[in-house]
Amino acid sequence: MALTPEEKRRIIEFLDQADRSLVDIILATLEAFRRWLSEQFDEIYEKVKNGLQNLWQSVRNFFS
Repeated sequence: MALTPEEKRRIIEFLDQADRSLVDIILATLEAFRRWLSEQFDEIYEKVKNGLQNLWQSVRNFFS
């Protein structure tokens, strides 16, 4: 299921405001991203868990 613009904004805003070293850790692996998303934004994680790899790649590209 696709994210709403508000859900995307929440993820990007959180990561944009976080220390770069934390962002690097979160985005280092799919498992690290999955763990962070499920802990920080559980409702978003539940919505996208089947397509998580695509979301992870999109966010990584945004912060590259």
